[in-house]
Amino acid sequence: MNARPESVSATSDLSDFGASRREFLKTSGGLVLGFSLLGPMVALAQQPATHLPASATGGAKTFAGVDPAKLDAWLAIHPDNTATLFTGKVEQGNGSPNALAQIAAEELDFPFDKLFVVMGTTTSTVDQGPTYGSMAVRYAGPQIRHAAAAGRQVLLSMASKRLKVPVEQLTVRDGVVSMVNAPKRSVTYGELVDGKRLDMTIGATGKTFDMKVAPDAKLKDPSKYTIVGTSVPRKDIPGKVTGEFTYVHDVKVPNMLHGRVVRPYGIESGLLSVDEGGLKAIPGFVAVVRQRNFLGVVAETEWAAIKAAEKLGSKLVRKGPTDGQARWSDWQGLPATPHDLWETLRQASGKVITVANRGHVDA
Repeated sequence: MNARPESVSATSDLSDFGASRREFLKTSGGLVLGFSLLGPMVALAQQPATHLPASATGGAKTFAGVDPAKLDAWLAIHPDNTATLFTGKVEQGNGSPNALAQIAAEELDFPFDKLFVVMGTTTSTVDQGPTYGSMAVRYAGPQIRHAAAAGRQVLLSMASKRLKVPVEQLTVRDGVVSMVNAPKRSVTYGELVDGKRLDMTIGATGKTFDMKVAPDAKLKDPSKYTIVGTSVPRKDIPGKVTGEFTYVHDVKVPNMLHGRVVRPYGIESGLLSVDEGGLKAIPGFVAVVRQRNFLGVVAETEWAAIKAAEKLGSKLVRKGPTDGQARWSDWQGLPATPHDLWETLRQASGKVITVANRGHVDA
């Protein structure tokens, strides 16, 4: 539980960098097909410096967001023929950035080692739904695949005009488009984009997990895959081994507070009383938060929150409902012996407990 004053935003945006989206496009000099930032997110810091906003000062306002139906909502092609994939998903240790990059690189016919991934918040990128349950690749993968395939079609169309030959006479390898019968006549993706931004519509319907992107894009035949299905080194491992990688848990914002929840003694235990004596003596302690049967503490440091919660009874092993300065009613719901547990659970009736019901999610 992270608590903070109302004046402190839970997420950060481009204003933290002092760069608007337009300024980012100018300084990156590329075709941006997506965007995602989380404060001074290390995902951006891990990209080559030429792909970052040049300025870190100023007070530019955040942009309103990106449209998943637009081609410029998923990828960036840079003049040096490198690229950046942007996704609303976040990395939680399972290597999804690698998998999503493989999918995009495959459809683009682009070198995997030249494709970088930026992951961040849904306030500044396409909302692909939350990241949980090992479903990032399952749901975000097809969306990115279709977007990348649509991007490849656009780039081939641009190459057709540049080389003055039909698309059918062109082939792509490692981000370089060349003529089938004259391989020396070629042009890179970076040269085609030339620092310009493409803003055409590729189409998108639905939201988050159910979103369908670029439904008319021509996908590559899986039998011709050279990247997907292969084992490639995970780019995130070195930073995690050395401790340089920044997880969302490491992100700090001004005036941020730390919280801990004090769990009830049992499923149907009621909070009877709270003795706050001695809590103020803990350096950094701020307040106790109580709403009916919810109990928590807020402090300036994580350690202070832990110690305050312990005094109220947040322990790994508790001796009873009064083992702590928070007193709970006892719960006699468990059967007398383990042998009766199965039948007790079968006969138990479930119920819905509403903790709060205020406002409207779409308001």
